[in-house]
Amino acid sequence: MTGRFAAITLALVIAVFAAVAIAQTSQTLPDAVSADRKTYSVEFENDIVRVLRVRLAPGASTPRHAHAAYCAIEISDSSLKEGSGPVSESKAGQVFCGDATSHAPTNVGKAVAESIVVEFKGRQKVR
Repeated sequence: MTGRFAAITLALVIAVFAAVAIAQTSQTLPDAVSADRKTYSVEFENDIVRVLRVRLAPGASTPRHAHAAYCAIEISDSSLKEGSGPVSESKAGQVFCGDATSHAPTNVGKAVAESIVVEFKGRQKVR
């Protein structure tokens, strides 16, 4: 009986840990505006895109958040860092695009990092 009780207890413990792991991975990150209204503001939105203005003060960081597939236009030179990763340098006027992503940038530069981010809401049919 003791061996059977131990096996059932172990199975229950494993089931609880599995349920917690599944719950944690199924949770979605907030979008940029929900995560940090001080840094991200909506300039324009329709059923195709959402246009954000991003202003990240020197030394400031944002909580981890998600972006849909996007294109970003740098308004100012910036130096951003993700955790212990390398510093990413961008120049005003630079444009880059990417797939959906999540991040939590820190402005390690001496000036406000400003950009416009166009998030794409979904594929549109060609007419």
